[in-house]
Amino acid sequence: MTENHKSTAVTFRCPSDVIDSIDTQAKATKQNRTDVLVDLILGSIPNVKVIERSKLSPSPAIYYVFTPDKKLLYMGKADNLQKRWNSHHKYQYFIETSLDCRIGYFPLNSVDNLNEVIEEFQSDSVATPTENILVTNGQLNELRHELYALKRQFDITFSSLSAIGLENLIKRFEDLKPPSGLQDWTPTSEDRREGIVRSNLMKHFGFNSTLDLESAASFYNNELDKYLEELSGWQCKPIEQGSHRTRFYAPSTPQNKP
Repeated sequence: MTENHKSTAVTFRCPSDVIDSIDTQAKATKQNRTDVLVDLILGSIPNVKVIERSKLSPSPAIYYVFTPDKKLLYMGKADNLQKRWNSHHKYQYFIETSLDCRIGYFPLNSVDNLNEVIEEFQSDSVATPTENILVTNGQLNELRHELYALKRQFDITFSSLSAIGLENLIKRFEDLKPPSGLQDWTPTSEDRREGIVRSNLMKHFGFNSTLDLESAASFYNNELDKYLEELSGWQCKPIEQGSHRTRFYAPSTPQNKP
């Protein structure tokens, strides 16, 4: 079976029943054979959302980052995948593209031949697998319980300090709590007209990095964009219909139309 995709010919040898199955799915989904086959092959490869990078394996791996609409943003290699993503230099770019970007990876047993397997590269035109949700409801509930426990622990400590009258120390704790609720801020006329991207909006509220924003949102058990909506009073919307890129818009300002 041969498919041509953007001037690149790829040939796969498959049993006839597999080809029949691929053709049936291609007809049902209105995809070509290549897209169906890529989905079948790569659909089971482990992947997590970029903002859930702490769940990555600490093993050597080849990894790639892709958007919900199957656009490959990046591909690379890592001796320790989890450590690599603790401070990935393109992390900010990925979440600016979409909070639903995912990291897929091929775990390896050792790093001996890693450099021979792949060199880091970027591409905007390679098809990637569909979103494969690997986080169960149980795992999400466990995370919620952990965040609740941390917040509860802080509240208990805060109450205990209040009871014994350590006012200065209490004030320090209060000052360290992330902001909550609608905040005072001054958008520019361009912001009101064109909307404002996440990285610029978060700076209005004292967040100098995405990690700072993640920590604050997690403290209140909230999502990043929802948290910024509460702080700003603006709404996060696609920059145009069907786009995965978003900006924050004033309530009275509609987002751009295609």
